[in-house]
Amino acid sequence: MQIKTFKGGYDSNFTYVIYHEKDCCILDPAVPAKEVLAFVKEKELDLQFVVFLHSHFDHVVDLKVYREKGIPIYGHELTKILIDRRLKDGEIIPLGDTKIKVLHTPGHRYDCICLLLDGKHLFTSDTLFVEGCGRVDFEGSDPELMVNTLEKLKQLPDDVIIYPGHDYGSTETSTVGREKKNNRFLKMGKDEFLKMRLRRT
Repeated sequence: MQIKTFKGGYDSNFTYVIYHEKDCCILDPAVPAKEVLAFVKEKELDLQFVVFLHSHFDHVVDLKVYREKGIPIYGHELTKILIDRRLKDGEIIPLGDTKIKVLHTPGHRYDCICLLLDGKHLFTSDTLFVEGCGRVDFEGSDPELMVNTLEKLKQLPDDVIIYPGHDYGSTETSTVGREKKNNRFLKMGKDEFLKMRLRRT
Protein backbone atom coordinates (compact mmCIF):
# COMPACT_ATOMS: atom_id res chain seq x y z
CA MET A 1 0.00 0.00 0.00
CA GLN A 2 1.17 3.50 -0.85
CA ILE A 3 -0.09 6.88 0.35
CA LYS A 4 -0.05 10.12 -1.63
CA THR A 5 -0.78 13.27 0.39
CA PHE A 6 -2.23 16.47 -1.05
CA LYS A 7 -2.28 19.71 0.94
CA GLY A 8 -4.46 22.73 0.20
CA GLY A 9 -8.18 23.35 0.24
CA TYR A 10 -9.91 25.72 2.63
CA ASP A 11 -7.47 25.70 5.55
CA SER A 12 -4.32 23.62 5.08
CA ASN A 13 -6.45 20.55 4.50
CA PHE A 14 -5.07 17.14 3.64
CA THR A 15 -6.48 14.73 1.09
CA TYR A 16 -5.05 11.26 0.64
CA VAL A 17 -4.88 8.84 -2.26
CA ILE A 18 -4.36 5.26 -1.12
CA TYR A 19 -3.23 2.81 -3.75
CA HIS A 20 -2.30 -0.83 -3.97
CA GLU A 21 -0.87 -1.80 -7.34
CA LYS A 22 -3.45 -0.16 -9.68
CA ASP A 23 -6.45 0.04 -7.34
CA CYS A 24 -6.85 3.33 -5.48
CA CYS A 25 -9.27 5.34 -3.40
CA ILE A 26 -9.50 8.94 -2.21
CA LEU A 27 -9.87 9.68 1.50
CA ASP A 28 -11.06 13.03 2.89
CA PRO A 29 -11.73 14.92 -0.38
CA ALA A 30 -10.73 18.46 0.61
CA VAL A 31 -8.60 19.65 -2.31
CA PRO A 32 -9.90 20.23 -5.85
CA ALA A 33 -10.71 17.03 -7.71
CA LYS A 34 -8.75 18.22 -10.73
CA GLU A 35 -5.49 18.02 -8.78
CA VAL A 36 -6.20 14.59 -7.33
CA LEU A 37 -7.49 13.12 -10.57
CA ALA A 38 -4.40 14.35 -12.41
CA PHE A 39 -2.27 12.22 -10.08
CA VAL A 40 -4.57 9.22 -10.55
CA LYS A 41 -4.25 9.59 -14.32
CA GLU A 42 -0.49 10.09 -14.21
CA LYS A 43 -0.03 6.89 -12.20
CA GLU A 44 -2.58 5.05 -14.39
CA LEU A 45 -4.57 4.08 -11.29
CA ASP A 46 -8.07 2.68 -11.19
CA LEU A 47 -10.12 4.87 -8.82
CA GLN A 48 -12.51 2.59 -6.94
CA PHE A 49 -14.28 4.98 -4.55
CA VAL A 50 -14.11 8.22 -2.58
CA VAL A 51 -14.68 8.33 1.19
CA PHE A 52 -15.42 11.54 3.05
CA LEU A 53 -14.75 11.34 6.79
CA HIS A 54 -17.33 13.92 7.83
CA SER A 55 -19.71 16.29 6.13
CA HIS A 56 -18.29 19.75 6.84
CA PHE A 57 -18.05 21.74 3.62
CA ASP A 58 -14.25 21.74 3.42
CA HIS A 59 -14.11 17.92 3.48
CA VAL A 60 -16.61 17.18 0.73
CA VAL A 61 -15.01 19.15 -2.08
CA ASP A 62 -16.04 18.39 -5.67
CA LEU A 63 -18.18 15.38 -4.86
CA LYS A 64 -20.26 16.34 -7.90
CA VAL A 65 -17.20 15.86 -10.11
CA TYR A 66 -16.66 12.33 -8.83
CA ARG A 67 -20.36 11.51 -9.20
CA GLU A 68 -20.34 12.69 -12.81
CA LYS A 69 -17.43 10.34 -13.47
CA GLY A 70 -19.32 7.43 -11.95
CA ILE A 71 -17.04 7.09 -8.92
CA PRO A 72 -18.92 5.72 -5.88
CA ILE A 73 -18.96 7.98 -2.82
CA TYR A 74 -18.92 6.53 0.69
CA GLY A 75 -19.73 8.14 4.03
CA HIS A 76 -21.07 7.25 7.46
CA GLU A 77 -24.62 5.95 7.62
CA LEU A 78 -25.80 9.03 9.56
CA THR A 79 -24.71 11.55 6.96
CA LYS A 80 -27.32 13.66 5.21
CA ILE A 81 -25.28 13.84 2.01
CA LEU A 82 -26.29 11.66 -0.93
CA ILE A 83 -23.91 8.71 -1.00
CA ASP A 84 -23.59 5.34 -2.70
CA ARG A 85 -22.59 3.33 0.36
CA ARG A 86 -23.49 3.96 3.99
CA LEU A 87 -20.69 2.84 6.27
CA LYS A 88 -21.18 1.34 9.71
CA ASP A 89 -18.83 1.21 12.67
CA GLY A 90 -16.55 -1.81 12.42
CA GLU A 91 -17.21 -2.40 8.73
CA ILE A 92 -14.28 -3.49 6.55
CA ILE A 93 -13.78 -2.03 3.07
CA PRO A 94 -11.30 -3.91 0.87
CA LEU A 95 -8.94 -2.18 -1.53
CA GLY A 96 -6.82 -4.82 -3.21
CA ASP A 97 -5.01 -6.52 -0.33
CA THR A 98 -5.56 -3.51 1.95
CA LYS A 99 -8.28 -3.70 4.56
CA ILE A 100 -9.91 -0.41 5.60
CA LYS A 101 -11.75 -0.56 8.93
CA VAL A 102 -14.43 2.04 9.67
CA LEU A 103 -14.46 3.60 13.14
CA HIS A 104 -17.43 5.81 13.99
CA THR A 105 -15.91 8.72 15.93
CA PRO A 106 -18.61 11.32 16.67
CA GLY A 107 -17.91 14.48 18.62
CA HIS A 108 -16.71 17.04 16.12
CA ARG A 109 -19.69 16.05 14.00
CA TYR A 110 -22.23 13.24 14.26
CA ASP A 111 -21.10 11.58 11.02
CA CYS A 112 -17.36 11.62 11.72
CA ILE A 113 -15.43 8.48 10.98
CA CYS A 114 -11.78 7.49 11.17
CA LEU A 115 -10.36 4.86 8.85
CA LEU A 116 -7.81 2.31 10.03
CA LEU A 117 -5.84 0.73 7.21
CA ASP A 118 -4.28 -2.67 7.83
CA GLY A 119 -4.24 -1.89 11.55
CA LYS A 120 -1.30 0.49 11.00
CA HIS A 121 -2.49 3.77 9.45
CA LEU A 122 -5.28 5.88 10.98
CA PHE A 123 -6.90 8.63 8.94
CA THR A 124 -8.60 10.94 11.43
CA SER A 125 -9.85 13.97 9.45
CA ASP A 126 -11.06 16.52 12.06
CA THR A 127 -11.49 14.04 14.90
CA LEU A 128 -7.86 14.07 15.98
CA PHE A 129 -5.09 16.43 14.89
CA VAL A 130 -1.40 16.38 15.63
CA GLU A 131 -1.36 17.93 19.13
CA GLY A 132 -5.07 18.80 18.93
CA CYS A 133 -8.61 17.64 18.27
CA GLY A 134 -11.65 18.89 16.41
CA ARG A 135 -13.85 21.66 17.76
CA VAL A 136 -17.04 20.66 19.52
CA ASP A 137 -18.95 23.93 19.40
CA PHE A 138 -20.40 23.53 15.91
CA GLU A 139 -23.90 22.42 14.98
CA GLY A 140 -23.82 18.63 15.04
CA SER A 141 -21.01 18.52 17.62
CA ASP A 142 -21.21 16.80 20.98
CA PRO A 143 -18.45 17.29 23.61
CA GLU A 144 -19.40 14.20 25.59
CA LEU A 145 -19.25 12.02 22.50
CA MET A 146 -15.84 13.50 21.70
CA VAL A 147 -14.57 12.41 25.10
CA ASN A 148 -15.68 8.85 24.33
CA THR A 149 -14.18 9.02 20.85
CA LEU A 150 -10.77 10.18 22.09
CA GLU A 151 -10.78 7.40 24.66
CA LYS A 152 -11.57 4.92 21.87
CA LEU A 153 -8.62 6.13 19.80
CA LYS A 154 -6.28 5.95 22.79
CA GLN A 155 -6.87 2.18 22.89
CA LEU A 156 -5.18 1.69 19.52
CA PRO A 157 -1.56 0.48 19.46
CA ASP A 158 1.03 3.20 20.09
CA ASP A 159 2.75 2.63 16.73
CA VAL A 160 -0.36 3.36 14.65
CA ILE A 161 0.42 6.32 12.37
CA ILE A 162 -2.05 9.22 12.40
CA TYR A 163 -2.95 11.15 9.24
CA PRO A 164 -5.11 14.18 10.15
CA GLY A 165 -7.42 16.32 8.04
CA HIS A 166 -5.51 19.58 8.53
CA ASP A 167 -1.89 20.63 8.92
CA TYR A 168 -2.37 22.17 12.36
CA GLY A 169 0.48 20.58 14.32
CA SER A 170 4.26 20.64 14.46
CA THR A 171 4.41 17.68 12.04
CA GLU A 172 2.10 16.49 9.27
CA THR A 173 1.68 13.03 10.79
CA SER A 174 2.12 11.49 14.21
CA THR A 175 1.50 8.25 16.08
CA VAL A 176 -1.02 7.25 18.71
CA GLY A 177 1.80 6.86 21.23
CA ARG A 178 3.21 10.31 20.52
CA GLU A 179 -0.20 11.91 20.81
CA LYS A 180 -0.87 10.17 24.12
CA LYS A 181 2.28 11.82 25.44
CA ASN A 182 2.01 15.26 23.79
CA ASN A 183 -1.64 15.93 22.99
CA ARG A 184 -3.24 17.66 25.96
CA PHE A 185 -6.74 16.57 24.94
CA LEU A 186 -5.77 12.91 25.18
CA LYS A 187 -4.35 13.46 28.65
CA MET A 188 -7.40 15.21 30.11
CA GLY A 189 -10.06 13.65 32.25
CA LYS A 190 -13.67 13.95 31.17
CA ASP A 191 -14.56 16.81 33.53
CA GLU A 192 -11.53 18.86 32.53
CA PHE A 193 -12.21 18.35 28.84
CA LEU A 194 -15.87 19.31 29.08
CA LYS A 195 -15.14 22.40 31.14
CA MET A 196 -12.54 23.70 28.71
CA ARG A 197 -14.18 22.79 25.42
CA LEU A 198 -17.60 24.09 26.40
CA ARG A 199 -16.26 27.61 26.87
CA ARG A 200 -16.44 28.05 23.10
CA THR A 201 -20.19 27.42 22.79
